[in-house]
Amino acid sequence: MQYHHGNLKQQLIICAYDWISANGIDNISLRKIAKIAKVSQTAPYRHFDSKEHLLADVATLGFENFSLEMSKNKETDNPADDLVRCGVTYIEFGLNNEHVIDLMFNYPIKKTDYPELLASANRAFDMLLQRSKYLHQSNVDSASASLSAPLNSISLHAYVHGLLSILQMNQKIDNPDESEFAKASSMLRANLEKVLGTFINNLDLSSQ
Repeated sequence: MQYHHGNLKQQLIICAYDWISANGIDNISLRKIAKIAKVSQTAPYRHFDSKEHLLADVATLGFENFSLEMSKNKETDNPADDLVRCGVTYIEFGLNNEHVIDLMFNYPIKKTDYPELLASANRAFDMLLQRSKYLHQSNVDSASASLSAPLNSISLHAYVHGLLSILQMNQKIDNPDESEFAKASSMLRANLEKVLGTFINNLDLSSQ
């Protein structure tokens, strides 16, 4: 990858994103990214106040890529199935981008300190919320949907992220045939749509 000084900030973000995707967050630094990008050691400091600032921008890019993948799931006349596909997309993105998803959700960055990061995270959640409202509106009146959809969206987010965490752990087990957890996790992977569908179909769609 060639890095062009005309858009150095974005190139440094992409460089850091690629590094984290392959290696994780540990041992990353502005100087390391400068070396990888083949620019001077001081160049990143013209665009980032600190390593955290760079990581916040990388997390922002992560949420943008996440939202892009989610947006590929077009709405149909079956909102429950739409949410299942969104859940599967969420998990697939997490499994394929383990270190980036860890940065997005687990790294201790105070999102309110970085407005662009906060906005990108909110946009990602809003996509889930809008799909959830669509599910509610197809079953109850709009007023009830506006009350119950946010809570169910949070519940669904927590459930899907929990499933992702289990599947991530399963990927790290060396001898899956010897572990009951791994066997159960493999069954989860094979029946992911069914598991998500059961959860979504049992949501309380009434006014909370």
